[in-house]
Amino acid sequence: MLIALCCLLSALLVYIQALRNAMGAKRWGFAALMLGPVVLPLFISHKRMTLLRALGRDNVLWQPH
Repeated sequence: MLIALCCLLSALLVYIQALRNAMGAKRWGFAALMLGPVVLPLFISHKRMTLLRALGRDNVLWQPH
């Protein structure tokens, strides 16, 4: 029960973040529903690669931590 709730919550959060970042929301939501929070590192790295691809390698991106 706890694992299912964790997977559902992570799927919802990843879906919302994918919508906000113009990524494939259904695909990422489904992946998070199946794999749970394991998808989060993959999602973060894919989001970063998408951003770098859109900006190009010559631009500098400063992000506050």
